Amino acid sequence: MTPPPAPDAPKPWENEPRERRYGFTAGIAGGVMLGHSAGFPNDALKIGYERYYTETGVGIGGGGSLWIGAALTDWLVFGLGGSLSAMIAGDHHTSTQGFMFHTDVFPMYWLGGIWRDIGLNLDTGFAISSTTTADSESKLIDGGGSSRIGVGAFYEGIRLWKLSMGPWAYIDYTWSGSVRQPGFYLGLRSALYTKP
Repeated sequence: MTPPPAPDAPKPWENEPRERRYGFTAGIAGGVMLGHSAGFPNDALKIGYERYYTETGVGIGGGGSLWIGAALTDWLVFGLGGSLSAMIAGDHHTSTQGFMFHTDVFPMYWLGGIWRDIGLNLDTGFAISSTTTADSESKLIDGGGSSRIGVGAFYEGIRLWKLSMGPWAYIDYTWSGSVRQPGFYLGLRSALYTKP
């Protein structure tokens, strides 16, 4: 009778203890923003016609996002979340709400020290964006269901119990056939990791 094959030897990374992040995670990030919106009402009879085109100019406001997910390792986190922002540029008011797939990576984790807490994040998903004026509720720019992408950098070396927090910088872009809307954010970010 042939003996059963020996089990594969465990890979070293499978046995390494988690030092910073693992298990369930939830986070929030927010700050001040500078942005711009340009486009048309979400109407096929108006898109592409100059007389219906609006540009807000550069505006100021605030925004951020929150997410829940899982830290698979010390250097990789996945989650689902939402985003919200509001901006004023002259007489124009712009508001945006979005849904996102959230990813955090810590590409320099292996260097140790403060590098273990410097991360990059990528958000992809969709958003609903609209721009009105102070004296009218009609939408001058209406993104409808638009695509959205955001990239950021952060440091979460301030630690309190299972919370990690620190400064955050982020750029996002929302676009569709009727809107083009970039935004730049500076603020703070905080994340909860249930383990270790």
